Amino acid sequence: MARISSVVLVVLFAASLCLAQAAAQTSPQAATPSAIGHGSFPVKVTKTLDSSKLKEGDAVELETSGRFKLPDGTLVPKGSKMFGHVTAAKARSKGDSQSQLAMSFDKLNVAGGKQLAVKGAVQAVFPPPDEPDPGVPGSSSHQGGPGTVPAPDYKPTTDIKTGMATETTSRTSPASDPKATGVHGFDNLSLKDGVLSSKGKNAKLGGGVQLIVRVDILG
Repeated sequence: MARISSVVLVVLFAASLCLAQAAAQTSPQAATPSAIGHGSFPVKVTKTLDSSKLKEGDAVELETSGRFKLPDGTLVPKGSKMFGHVTAAKARSKGDSQSQLAMSFDKLNVAGGKQLAVKGAVQAVFPPPDEPDPGVPGSSSHQGGPGTVPAPDYKPTTDIKTGMATETTSRTSPASDPKATGVHGFDNLSLKDGVLSSKGKNAKLGGGVQLIVRVDILG
């Protein structure tokens, strides 16, 4: 009887060990959230981002420049906050050929005070939009360089591939195009794999600069 009990204990111990190993192998996958949707949408810089004044890990905050819906129908109002952090910031120093700036986006505010976890990066960059000149009716004061078109009367439209609805017009601004990529209107700035590079002393995005960001919605 004692021998049978010992065998039973050994079997139970081996089974528990196997279960523990299986749990250890699967837990990293379970801890990694899967995307429930993805898409690209326009945001704008509200505070100057300068690679010579930032460091890795610094918080960044952007603002959506259009109203859109997520694939599940969740509304993201215009002016909603998007939060992220700096993943690379380097000013050009002696021996360097470029300065660099990169960001990763982590959270997005949506309607009703809800906040979603996201994972995203910069997809395109445009100068600030032209603004009407108050002294001359019907004219505009150019502040951002080429690549922008005034688009005053927004109407919602849906991107079939992503399920996101963004504000556009019949005369869509390139800075609102979710398919836009690269840098537009800046002579000394380039973008590759979410990393902004400049041959100048710093990679800098001033207030009002428009971005297209691509994100995975994690929930």
